[in-house]
Amino acid sequence: MKLYSNLTILLLAVFLVSGASCTAKEKKVQQSVPAVEAVDEEAVRIASIVVSRLPDNMQGNILDNMDSFKADLARVMAEESRFFIIADKSHLLTEDYNPGELVSLDGKGIKVNKKGMKLEKVTFEALKKMIDDSAKEGLSLMVSSAYRDYRYQVGLYNYYISKYGKEKTDTFSAPPGASQHQLGTVVDFNDVENTFAGTKEERWLTENAWKYGFSLSFPKGYEDVTGYDWESWHFRYVTKAGAEFQKKYFDNIQHYMLLFLDSYRN
Repeated sequence: MKLYSNLTILLLAVFLVSGASCTAKEKKVQQSVPAVEAVDEEAVRIASIVVSRLPDNMQGNILDNMDSFKADLARVMAEESRFFIIADKSHLLTEDYNPGELVSLDGKGIKVNKKGMKLEKVTFEALKKMIDDSAKEGLSLMVSSAYRDYRYQVGLYNYYISKYGKEKTDTFSAPPGASQHQLGTVVDFNDVENTFAGTKEERWLTENAWKYGFSLSFPKGYEDVTGYDWESWHFRYVTKAGAEFQKKYFDNIQHYMLLFLDSYRN
Protein backbone atom coordinates (compact mmCIF):
# COMPACT_ATOMS: atom_id res chain seq x y z
CA MET A 1 0.00 0.00 0.00
CA LYS A 2 1.42 3.38 -0.99
CA LEU A 3 1.52 6.24 1.51
CA TYR A 4 1.46 10.00 1.25
CA SER A 5 4.76 11.72 0.62
CA ASN A 6 6.21 13.89 3.39
CA LEU A 7 5.01 16.97 1.50
CA THR A 8 1.46 15.65 1.41
CA ILE A 9 1.58 14.73 5.09
CA LEU A 10 2.75 18.25 5.84
CA LEU A 11 -0.09 19.75 3.81
CA LEU A 12 -2.63 17.63 5.63
CA ALA A 13 -1.11 18.61 8.96
CA VAL A 14 -1.35 22.29 8.07
CA PHE A 15 -5.02 21.83 7.27
CA LEU A 16 -5.53 20.13 10.65
CA VAL A 17 -3.69 22.85 12.53
CA SER A 18 -5.61 25.60 10.77
CA GLY A 19 -8.88 24.11 11.96
CA ALA A 20 -10.22 23.96 8.43
CA SER A 21 -12.46 21.15 7.27
CA CYS A 22 -9.98 18.68 5.92
CA THR A 23 -12.31 16.41 4.00
CA ALA A 24 -12.59 18.51 0.86
CA LYS A 25 -8.98 19.65 1.06
CA GLU A 26 -7.71 16.09 1.45
CA LYS A 27 -9.61 15.11 -1.67
CA LYS A 28 -7.85 17.86 -3.57
CA VAL A 29 -4.50 16.61 -2.27
CA GLN A 30 -5.39 13.06 -3.31
CA GLN A 31 -6.27 14.29 -6.80
CA SER A 32 -2.91 16.05 -7.04
CA VAL A 33 -1.08 12.85 -5.99
CA PRO A 34 -2.83 10.12 -8.00
CA ALA A 35 -0.41 7.34 -6.97
CA VAL A 36 -1.37 7.65 -3.32
CA GLU A 37 -3.80 5.08 -1.93
CA ALA A 38 -3.78 5.53 1.85
CA VAL A 39 -2.94 7.99 4.58
CA ASP A 40 -0.45 7.24 7.34
CA GLU A 41 -2.72 8.65 10.03
CA GLU A 42 -0.06 8.47 12.73
CA ALA A 43 2.33 10.47 10.55
CA VAL A 44 -0.33 13.09 9.93
CA ARG A 45 -1.02 13.32 13.66
CA ILE A 46 2.68 13.77 14.40
CA ALA A 47 3.07 16.32 11.63
CA SER A 48 0.11 18.35 12.86
CA ILE A 49 1.86 18.75 16.22
CA VAL A 50 5.23 19.41 14.61
CA VAL A 51 4.06 22.21 12.32
CA SER A 52 2.14 23.92 15.12
CA ARG A 53 4.70 23.70 17.93
CA LEU A 54 8.23 23.43 16.54
CA PRO A 55 10.68 25.66 14.61
CA ASP A 56 11.19 25.00 10.91
CA ASN A 57 14.54 23.24 11.29
CA MET A 58 13.08 20.73 13.75
CA GLN A 59 10.10 20.15 11.49
CA GLY A 60 12.53 19.03 8.81
CA ASN A 61 14.37 16.73 11.22
CA ILE A 62 11.12 14.89 11.86
CA LEU A 63 9.17 15.09 8.60
CA ASP A 64 12.16 13.98 6.54
CA ASN A 65 12.73 10.97 8.80
CA MET A 66 9.18 10.00 9.72
CA ASP A 67 9.65 6.22 9.85
CA SER A 68 12.67 6.37 12.16
CA PHE A 69 11.01 9.12 14.20
CA LYS A 70 7.95 6.94 14.84
CA ALA A 71 10.14 4.03 15.91
CA ASP A 72 12.18 6.22 18.26
CA LEU A 73 9.01 7.84 19.59
CA ALA A 74 7.64 4.42 20.49
CA ARG A 75 10.75 3.75 22.56
CA VAL A 76 10.35 7.05 24.41
CA MET A 77 6.66 6.41 25.02
CA ALA A 78 7.59 3.09 26.64
CA GLU A 79 9.43 5.01 29.37
CA GLU A 80 7.62 6.28 32.46
CA SER A 81 5.77 9.48 31.59
CA ARG A 82 6.91 11.20 34.81
CA PHE A 83 10.35 11.66 33.29
CA PHE A 84 8.87 13.96 30.65
CA ILE A 85 6.54 16.11 32.72
CA ILE A 86 6.75 19.80 31.88
CA ALA A 87 7.40 21.96 34.93
CA ASP A 88 7.54 25.64 34.04
CA LYS A 89 5.63 28.89 34.46
CA SER A 90 2.83 27.63 32.21
CA HIS A 91 2.73 24.07 33.60
CA LEU A 92 2.75 24.16 37.40
CA LEU A 93 3.26 21.15 39.62
CA THR A 94 0.94 20.79 42.59
CA GLU A 95 2.20 21.37 46.11
CA ASP A 96 1.84 17.66 46.85
CA TYR A 97 3.47 16.37 43.64
CA ASN A 98 5.04 12.95 44.31
CA PRO A 99 8.50 12.56 42.72
CA GLY A 100 8.65 8.86 43.58
CA GLU A 101 11.25 7.19 45.76
CA LEU A 102 13.96 9.63 46.81
CA VAL A 103 17.51 8.53 47.55
CA SER A 104 19.92 10.46 49.77
CA LEU A 105 23.20 11.47 48.13
CA ASP A 106 25.03 11.30 51.45
CA GLY A 107 27.61 8.55 51.75
CA LYS A 108 27.15 7.37 48.16
CA GLY A 109 30.56 8.30 46.79
CA ILE A 110 29.22 11.46 45.17
CA LYS A 111 30.85 14.82 45.87
CA VAL A 112 28.25 17.23 47.30
CA ASN A 113 28.48 20.80 48.55
CA LYS A 114 26.03 20.19 51.41
CA LYS A 115 24.42 17.27 53.17
CA GLY A 116 20.79 16.23 52.99
CA MET A 117 20.27 16.36 49.22
CA LYS A 118 18.14 13.72 47.51
CA LEU A 119 17.23 12.54 44.02
CA GLU A 120 14.60 10.27 42.49
CA LYS A 121 15.98 6.72 42.54
CA VAL A 122 16.38 6.07 38.78
CA THR A 123 17.93 9.51 38.34
CA PHE A 124 20.33 8.85 41.18
CA GLU A 125 21.49 5.58 39.62
CA ALA A 126 22.13 7.28 36.26
CA LEU A 127 23.92 10.16 37.98
CA LYS A 128 26.16 7.81 39.97
CA LYS A 129 27.21 6.01 36.79
CA MET A 130 27.88 9.30 35.01
CA ILE A 131 29.94 10.76 37.85
CA ASP A 132 31.93 7.54 38.29
CA ASP A 133 32.75 7.47 34.58
CA SER A 134 33.75 11.12 34.53
CA ALA A 135 36.03 10.57 37.53
CA LYS A 136 37.89 7.90 35.57
CA GLU A 137 38.84 10.69 33.17
CA GLY A 138 40.16 12.86 35.99
CA LEU A 139 37.10 15.12 36.25
CA SER A 140 35.43 16.41 39.40
CA LEU A 141 31.66 16.82 39.24
CA MET A 142 30.04 18.11 42.41
CA VAL A 143 26.29 18.19 43.07
CA SER A 144 25.26 21.60 44.35
CA SER A 145 21.48 21.21 44.23
CA ALA A 146 19.06 18.35 43.63
CA TYR A 147 15.46 17.73 44.75
CA ARG A 148 13.57 20.71 46.16
CA ASP A 149 10.03 20.42 47.44
CA TYR A 150 7.31 23.01 46.90
CA ARG A 151 7.75 24.62 50.30
CA TYR A 152 11.49 25.04 49.83
CA GLN A 153 10.87 26.74 46.48
CA VAL A 154 8.42 29.17 48.09
CA GLY A 155 11.11 30.34 50.49
CA LEU A 156 13.85 30.49 47.85
CA TYR A 157 11.72 32.40 45.34
CA ASN A 158 10.53 34.91 47.93
CA TYR A 159 14.10 35.43 49.14
CA TYR A 160 15.26 36.27 45.63
CA ILE A 161 12.35 38.66 45.15
CA SER A 162 13.27 40.47 48.36
CA LYS A 163 16.84 40.80 47.13
CA TYR A 164 16.48 41.40 43.38
CA GLY A 165 12.82 42.27 42.75
CA LYS A 166 10.29 40.08 40.95
CA GLU A 167 11.15 41.05 37.37
CA LYS A 168 14.82 40.10 37.74
CA THR A 169 14.04 37.03 39.86
CA ASP A 170 11.73 35.62 37.20
CA THR A 171 14.63 35.44 34.74
CA PHE A 172 16.55 32.93 36.84
CA SER A 173 14.33 31.50 39.60
CA ALA A 174 11.15 29.46 39.21
CA PRO A 175 7.97 30.31 41.08
CA PRO A 176 6.66 27.56 43.37
CA GLY A 177 5.35 24.69 41.24
CA ALA A 178 7.38 25.76 38.21
CA SER A 179 10.74 24.37 39.28
CA GLN A 180 12.11 21.26 37.59
CA HIS A 181 13.88 20.52 40.86
CA GLN A 182 10.53 19.52 42.36
CA LEU A 183 10.50 16.56 39.95
CA GLY A 184 13.50 15.03 41.73
CA THR A 185 15.25 14.48 38.40
CA VAL A 186 17.44 17.58 38.18
CA VAL A 187 21.03 18.23 39.24
CA ASP A 188 22.89 21.52 39.47
CA PHE A 189 26.63 20.97 39.15
CA ASN A 190 29.65 22.67 40.68
CA ASP A 191 29.52 26.47 41.17
CA VAL A 192 25.97 27.09 39.85
CA GLU A 193 27.39 29.94 37.80
CA ASN A 194 28.14 30.22 34.10
CA THR A 195 31.83 30.25 34.98
CA PHE A 196 31.17 26.50 34.81
CA ALA A 197 30.90 26.86 31.02
CA GLY A 198 34.13 26.00 29.28
CA THR A 199 35.53 23.97 32.17
CA LYS A 200 36.66 20.41 31.52
CA GLU A 201 33.65 19.15 33.45
CA GLU A 202 31.15 21.22 31.50
CA ARG A 203 32.67 20.25 28.16
CA TRP A 204 32.53 16.58 29.17
CA LEU A 205 28.85 16.89 30.16
CA THR A 206 28.02 18.65 26.90
CA GLU A 207 29.58 15.77 25.00
CA ASN A 208 28.48 12.84 27.16
CA ALA A 209 25.54 13.61 29.47
CA TRP A 210 22.97 12.37 26.93
CA LYS A 211 24.54 8.91 27.00
CA TYR A 212 23.41 8.63 30.62
CA GLY A 213 19.98 10.17 30.04
CA PHE A 214 20.69 13.78 31.07
CA SER A 215 20.19 16.97 29.09
CA LEU A 216 20.74 20.69 29.63
CA SER A 217 17.44 22.38 30.49
CA PHE A 218 18.21 26.04 29.82
CA PRO A 219 20.68 26.43 26.93
CA LYS A 220 22.31 29.64 25.77
CA GLY A 221 20.34 31.56 23.17
CA TYR A 222 16.97 30.08 24.13
CA GLU A 223 16.08 32.39 27.00
CA ASP A 224 12.90 33.57 25.26
CA VAL A 225 11.87 29.95 24.70
CA THR A 226 12.56 28.52 28.15
CA GLY A 227 11.73 31.65 30.11
CA TYR A 228 15.02 31.51 32.01
CA ASP A 229 18.58 32.72 31.68
CA TRP A 230 21.19 30.31 30.37
CA GLU A 231 22.21 27.80 33.04
CA SER A 232 25.23 25.78 31.97
CA TRP A 233 25.09 23.74 35.20
CA HIS A 234 21.43 22.59 35.24
CA PHE A 235 20.85 19.07 33.88
CA ARG A 236 17.65 17.04 33.93
CA TYR A 237 17.28 13.28 33.61
CA VAL A 238 14.99 12.44 30.68
CA THR A 239 16.01 8.75 30.26
CA LYS A 240 18.53 7.46 27.74
CA ALA A 241 15.84 7.02 25.11
CA GLY A 242 14.59 10.56 25.71
CA ALA A 243 18.04 12.16 25.62
CA GLU A 244 18.88 10.41 22.35
CA PHE A 245 15.47 11.39 20.92
CA GLN A 246 16.06 15.01 21.92
CA LYS A 247 19.53 15.06 20.37
CA LYS A 248 18.44 13.38 17.14
CA TYR A 249 15.31 15.31 16.27
CA PHE A 250 15.02 18.43 18.46
CA ASP A 251 18.48 19.96 17.99
CA ASN A 252 19.18 18.87 21.57
CA ILE A 253 16.73 21.42 22.98
CA GLN A 254 14.91 19.81 25.88
CA HIS A 255 12.05 22.32 25.95
CA TYR A 256 10.90 21.45 22.43
CA MET A 257 11.07 17.70 23.00
CA LEU A 258 8.99 17.99 26.17
CA LEU A 259 6.53 20.28 24.41
CA PHE A 260 6.09 17.77 21.60
CA LEU A 261 5.65 14.82 23.97
CA ASP A 262 3.14 16.72 26.08
CA SER A 263 1.07 17.53 22.98
CA TYR A 264 1.39 13.97 21.67
CA ARG A 265 0.24 12.41 24.95
CA ASN A 266 -2.66 14.80 25.30
